Amino acid sequence: MNNISALRAHDDLDTQGYPTLPEGMERDGFIRLFENTAPTLFNLTDAEISTFVRMAEDPRPSDWKKPDREPCCWRRQGEVAARRSKSRYTINRHEKRLVALGLIEKRTMAHGGRSGFAGCGIFFSNAIALVPAMLGHKHQQEALQVERNLLCNTRSIHKGHLKAALNDLADMQITNQKVEDYISEYEDWPDARLLRRMDMDELRQHVLEADNLTQNVLMILQESENMQHQSGTDATPYIQDTTQELNYVCNASVTQKCVDKSTHAKDLSSEPAGSKDCRENKNEGSGEYRKGEIRLKLSGPILYGLCSPEMKFYIDAHAQGRPPTEHDVSCAAIQMLRELGINQSAWNDACDLMGKDDAILALIITDANRYHPQLPVKCPGGYLRGMNNAARDGTLNIIASLKGLDARLREE
Repeated sequence: MNNISALRAHDDLDTQGYPTLPEGMERDGFIRLFENTAPTLFNLTDAEISTFVRMAEDPRPSDWKKPDREPCCWRRQGEVAARRSKSRYTINRHEKRLVALGLIEKRTMAHGGRSGFAGCGIFFSNAIALVPAMLGHKHQQEALQVERNLLCNTRSIHKGHLKAALNDLADMQITNQKVEDYISEYEDWPDARLLRRMDMDELRQHVLEADNLTQNVLMILQESENMQHQSGTDATPYIQDTTQELNYVCNASVTQKCVDKSTHAKDLSSEPAGSKDCRENKNEGSGEYRKGEIRLKLSGPILYGLCSPEMKFYIDAHAQGRPPTEHDVSCAAIQMLRELGINQSAWNDACDLMGKDDAILALIITDANRYHPQLPVKCPGGYLRGMNNAARDGTLNIIASLKGLDARLREE
């Protein structure tokens, strides 16, 4: 509108009341919501968002909450340009874009002037009316981010188990065309940083294919180990029953094969973004870290017996009727992160401080202790962070926790 009479006719809306922010939301909260959703919901650039925000900061906070008032920026275009350190042409272009999207209403006098006395300026009622759409989009984006974190964490589990299995096959000198094809397929996996930018459908498909590849390699490894155990008179029996004792197993030296070449190293900062001492980051640099490493090695059935009913449900779904493996348990544990309310930062910290294998064990302990008869865990996220702090201080004893859990379950 470009004439004052039309502008004043607009004041008739005051009889019906202007849209207001939802209960509990203030102007600053609205601005944060807009900044978070504008890039994907409205496809606005950072510069356009900054111009909107700078103008939205002018109206009084109370103007956004009362139906008899309409928040308005009275500043002239030149003032907005000066505050933004931009040209008037740029601000004018931003305003046109915001008007076209229905985020603001621009009412000026005939010569383009703005004045609080004449009721001319940039009005934000349209943006307020779009708050429900912004909130819905925010929740949708948050759900997608949770799913992306889950998929990235799951791919990280697949990658760690696959790489360890390929190294074990190399150490056993198991080479054939099928294994070589699996190695080639593994080397074609996208870098961890690319997972954060992949289309969701493409990411889902990749994680599914990574799971299938990992399970195929683990099956070959298990068959090869069983054959060696059967042929060796002094070989350690291949224990898979649920009476196995909780004990340490030493990962002896492993020959560094092609899958560990530095030319194939990938940045695993998003799976998680760990320190240089993180187990997965070490695995990326070289296979040498595995020499002489001591860690708790438990079979899939043993781990299955320690899990909560909910986690067993996910394990059964992944195993699809076959005996559960360590890989099945790890994938199920990652699925439980969301149900337990454990956020990504707590999980990243656990992987950084304990290594991914022990972090999985810590997650199993955290989940199972929700059913402790005397001291049930009420806040799994806080419990895991407590274990992270103990790991940071060097006081965490995963073995004692597992033995205590095992003893409690046997007694029950």
